[in-house]
Amino acid sequence: MKMKMKYKLSNYLVFSQPIITNKYVLVYSTVSTTMILIQLDLYHILMTNVLDEIEHDLIENLVKNKIIVANDFDELDAIIKDNKEAIHNETLLYQVISPSANCQLGCGYCGQVHTKNGLDENLNKKIVERIAKNLKAKNYKELGISWFGAEPLMGLLNIKKLSKELIELASKNNCGYSAKMITNGLSLKKDIFFDLVENYKVKDFEITLDGTAENHDLRRHTKLNEKTFGLIFKNLKDIVSDPKFDQLTCFIRIRCNVDGSNYKSALDLIELLDKEKILTKISFYTAPIHSWGNDAYLSSLSQRDYSKFQIEEYLMLMKKNHSIAILPGKKTNIVCTSLHENAEVFDADGNVYNCTEISQVEVYKEVEAYKIAKLNNESYSNTERSFSSWNDDILNGEVPCTTCRILPICGGACPKLWKEGISPCPPIKYNIEDRLLLEFSKRKNEYLQIKDIVGQTLGGSRKT
Repeated sequence: MKMKMKYKLSNYLVFSQPIITNKYVLVYSTVSTTMILIQLDLYHILMTNVLDEIEHDLIENLVKNKIIVANDFDELDAIIKDNKEAIHNETLLYQVISPSANCQLGCGYCGQVHTKNGLDENLNKKIVERIAKNLKAKNYKELGISWFGAEPLMGLLNIKKLSKELIELASKNNCGYSAKMITNGLSLKKDIFFDLVENYKVKDFEITLDGTAENHDLRRHTKLNEKTFGLIFKNLKDIVSDPKFDQLTCFIRIRCNVDGSNYKSALDLIELLDKEKILTKISFYTAPIHSWGNDAYLSSLSQRDYSKFQIEEYLMLMKKNHSIAILPGKKTNIVCTSLHENAEVFDADGNVYNCTEISQVEVYKEVEAYKIAKLNNESYSNTERSFSSWNDDILNGEVPCTTCRILPICGGACPKLWKEGISPCPPIKYNIEDRLLLEFSKRKNEYLQIKDIVGQTLGGSRKT
């Protein structure tokens, strides 16, 4: 039985080149985030939109995986509605706190201006009071804290004091509690790490290493131009080699910021982490240098060049049997902090924002639109939250994301950069076809064991 002409090809698909003796094609839906393998004949039918030639027994699978949709179905409208519902139904209250405005490092690409300011008792109290108010704004199930900077460990005493109060606050509101930290790692000694994990529920850490020592120390040195790689790497090795690390539920992610001058060193860092038996204990990723209220992004690789490099990075990590998420396993409904209802960023000067990249950046100092509140000025109020109209902006065609096939898994990347006239498109926009092939190479045995491959479904990869 053949179908009547009531379906159309989805706008949110990626097809691979023909594979397996040119008889099959991989197709990935960025809406369902699943990849299926189809015969070449079916691929040609889909591409020519002669959908009435598809046998009925294939329809259900194609519809289920969002390869085809009803003729009258508005996919963009549905995506935006899903995004808005996800924001409305969010049960995690996410709050970012910078306990100090200071940092030991003087990284050239950093857009922040550091000072010796830190949270005082008055600001600590007001932060807790404001978070308590935010918790009551909705029926939240979890309070999530991110310790951010400048360098958060420059305010370690504040972290400990606030953590106790916030853990108690979550408990009083029948909420779960979780915390993470973005740190340069210089002060993250083993005893400090385990103290934070065991006593203050900081379980997730991100540490930056910009390649091996030679490249890292050129970029991430102290303000006195002292080298930092050796100290950070020793801290990392001491932590993951301690038997307690494997026993506790905690997580370390290594971020390597790359541009045209150091991207090759990222591969050397992978080799070093593997050699020192650290790679199996942590997660690793690279990120292109971007605009942080400055022109640092001008030294970065082009988006296409970085996307090619990322495939090289993935190939090396796969060779090392390092777990990576090649294809997204879920959609990006809430693209960033600024879109979460009641999510706030507290800096050490008492300013409140809803974007992590505004605080302490000179170019935004006088931009009141980005400030939600000033804790030391109770009369100050800004009811307009920056970027709250983001999903409508996409729907109305105000950004190129409106017609982009990866919108469901990207979410538009960074509303702030689009507003500043800088494209924040992620590398997956340019290398997703290659990622399909990498994903297939990882899981081809699952496909090849199937006699009838047409329409066989594999979900998007997930980090384990």
